[in-house]
Amino acid sequence: MKHSAIKMEDGVSAEPEDPMSSTRVPHLNAAAFCVTPTVRGAIESASQDRRLTRVKTEISNGGVERARQVFATRQTPSLLVVEVASHGAALLKELEILAEVCDPTTKVVVIGPDNDIGLYRTLLGRGVADYLVGTITPLTYVSMVQNLFGQDNQAKLGKVYAFVGAKGGVGTSTLAQNVAWTIAQEQATPTLLVDLDFRFGSAAVNLDLKLVTGLEKYLSEPDKLDAALLDKLIVQRGEHLSVLPAFDDSLGDMEPAPDAVDRLIEIARASFPNVVLDLPHDWSPASRDTLTAADKVIVVAAPDLPNLHNTMALMDRLRALRPNDAPPQVILNMCKMPKRKEIGAQKFAKSLGVENFSTIAFDPATFGSAAFAGRALSEQSPRSKAQKSVRELATVLLGKDRTRSRNWLLRTLGLG
Repeated sequence: MKHSAIKMEDGVSAEPEDPMSSTRVPHLNAAAFCVTPTVRGAIESASQDRRLTRVKTEISNGGVERARQVFATRQTPSLLVVEVASHGAALLKELEILAEVCDPTTKVVVIGPDNDIGLYRTLLGRGVADYLVGTITPLTYVSMVQNLFGQDNQAKLGKVYAFVGAKGGVGTSTLAQNVAWTIAQEQATPTLLVDLDFRFGSAAVNLDLKLVTGLEKYLSEPDKLDAALLDKLIVQRGEHLSVLPAFDDSLGDMEPAPDAVDRLIEIARASFPNVVLDLPHDWSPASRDTLTAADKVIVVAAPDLPNLHNTMALMDRLRALRPNDAPPQVILNMCKMPKRKEIGAQKFAKSLGVENFSTIAFDPATFGSAAFAGRALSEQSPRSKAQKSVRELATVLLGKDRTRSRNWLLRTLGLG
């Protein structure tokens, strides 16, 4: 099996770390009544956010009076958002009328023009769940819903990094496995590598692991999955890396249930600070939902026309599915392969409309020797340029760009 070594493009800075919580909101119904087009647009955009995929939101024009009319004969949803233009006593009177039709379990959020702490305290004292001021952004709305309904109010969820190839055979699995190992060992933090190519995954072979039986059975009955069961299914690799390998019987008859992968990832991110997913090259509902929900997506491609075509399609779809997130990180793999005509890295990136990307130089010997020995790259060739590049990519994904932080400090001290 041939592999390629990684060479990060000089001068490429990391995307700023996503300040939003990873919290996903449980299934619930919401209704929003908007006075201005700006607020309506923000809520419409927020409703497409990956963190709110389980929230079914009904958006209407009109404020408190319209909401009162709609719910005079209907039960109010779990979340009711109303935009208001009134002030003071008039606003309080409107909300008193609205309260007459609200179910006691409904959480009411008011969006208004007054930046007044006294009003805020009065509204909360009267049972309003939250008060947002002025023109809100989609992320303001997402954060509000997370705060009110988030499932991890008592525990911080881990970050999920999803690796997907634009085409088969571009080295996605090798890259995901080595990044997971590097994060685990060099950051000394518990990390889980999940091989989602259940039929033909390579994690067990490349990392010399003993297969654990039974995963296929529990993925066909995801209701039985929990943290204790996950601990029994994973294989420890080193002090900090845990691996969930693919099926031990790759050609068995068991099929994962439709929501099995989603359930598996929820349990994983509640148990590990970092979760690295190695996705198969397909576009199944499970892959689509996994890429939508991940904190960061890494698309791996080779510098040829079929890969460019597939990467453009992936990027377009992921931008639509993740409207409030930074674009996926693009890794251009197998660059400068001898005797092969290829698309230049800058031209490839320009076609995608991305500025921050990484290139991977073709060097099959370094990765090949590690895979043949069943070892991670840092075990086999810890001082290689390839491992240095893997380390830089892991640092970028974790949002710990030490070079950038040091330069900022030097400028602050007047030394840079």
